[in-house]
Amino acid sequence: MTIKRRIIPNSTANLRFEWFFHVGGLSGVSVRNKEWMDLLKEDTRNSLMIEGYFVSRTDIIDIIDNPKYSKTEYRVLGYFDAAFAAYELAFQQFQTKEFKLSKAIIRQIHSLMFRGDPNFSYTPGEWRKGDIEITGAKVKTSSPFEIERHIEGLIEVANTPTPTDYLVRKLAIVHDMFEQIHPFPDGNGRVGRILMNFILVAHGYPNIAIKGSEKDRKEYIDALEHADPIVQTIIKNNFKDPFVKPPLQLEEIINKSLAIALDVVICNRFNDIKKLLSLSEVSKITGKPILSLRVACAQKKVICSKIGTKVLTHPDLFESPDTKIV
Repeated sequence: MTIKRRIIPNSTANLRFEWFFHVGGLSGVSVRNKEWMDLLKEDTRNSLMIEGYFVSRTDIIDIIDNPKYSKTEYRVLGYFDAAFAAYELAFQQFQTKEFKLSKAIIRQIHSLMFRGDPNFSYTPGEWRKGDIEITGAKVKTSSPFEIERHIEGLIEVANTPTPTDYLVRKLAIVHDMFEQIHPFPDGNGRVGRILMNFILVAHGYPNIAIKGSEKDRKEYIDALEHADPIVQTIIKNNFKDPFVKPPLQLEEIINKSLAIALDVVICNRFNDIKKLLSLSEVSKITGKPILSLRVACAQKKVICSKIGTKVLTHPDLFESPDTKIV
């Protein structure tokens, strides 16, 4: 996958952020409400699909509500519990404006993920003591003797204040750094994706789901491999100037995933005030061809969300909220 230009234009990304904050952002909500729980279940399902554990949306709900504790269900419940706890802490950091990532938080996420899993043969929360490879990816992982130093460098990068328009770049760099370090004997992909969301939530954005279909998984692995030389250079330079060279492929995957999550929040809240419309209805109102609307929705070039079996949007969402009364 070669990124020559951004699929989602900056103007659309900025419009999405405007609408997200216009409808309330994260203020006044909890990771326990339905909005969050739906995003968390989708996050859990897709993250496990990347690891080879395939569960449907219905399965996720049934496992969480009525666990039978098979190997797959331990993985589902471990991820769900670890993510839930991490996002609650991140939300508290967002509310108090005190973002801080630490080794203790990283270790705790891993510990929560595996503490009740009888299939896990290591000590939850402890760094690995031997060499490791990333299944299906040509990425050189850190020596076990360098894990502590590399994690400290990652934390320094994550905690470096950056402008809002650099947040996605920070996410991409930190996520690839973590996957390159691969500090635990197992569960690194899942912990890395929870950490990415920890940073997002702590900065006032919803958690995202990196899609886990076979095609999406390949693009994700390709993006990690493409970013690996960038991370190697950052480590070689002792973590100085980490945001100079962008890992564009990983940035684009995160951008699209964030667009999907933001649209879920925006559209659900917008629909409470003004009814969302089908693409055919929007086509009649705006004069835009329905095919171009479908393509724009698929590429997340407009704010839209699948509710039930239909993709819905509204002409108001094509313009800045400053010009609309919602």
